[in-house]
Amino acid sequence: MADTANSNTGTYAPANYIALTADSGAPVDTDTTLPGELETGHSGTLSRTQATYAHTTGSSTYTLTNLFTSDASVTVAKIGVFNDPDTGTLVFEDLFGVPAVLYSGDQLLVVETVSF
Repeated sequence: MADTANSNTGTYAPANYIALTADSGAPVDTDTTLPGELETGHSGTLSRTQATYAHTTGSSTYTLTNLFTSDASVTVAKIGVFNDPDTGTLVFEDLFGVPAVLYSGDQLLVVETVSF
């Protein structure tokens, strides 16, 4: 496992920030950024945000959950999970089975279940 705090100290930061993208390309192991990320200042309410983490003791999964409210018309096809609200390490990305078409005022509930 890499130094996810990006500080070269061997410390680890929790990966609980969800980012969205319209990019529908398959996730690539070598990605270090989320292609086409809807970023702060560009997409307002759809920019990277800290998710709610939940885990049940004894289970082999946890969830990251966030409710996004769109302030623009956009199609969301994939998420990325990061350990920092601005830069950080892209821990993984996940392609939606069906892209979400959003208009201003629409809401998108993202629940990412992670198995370990």
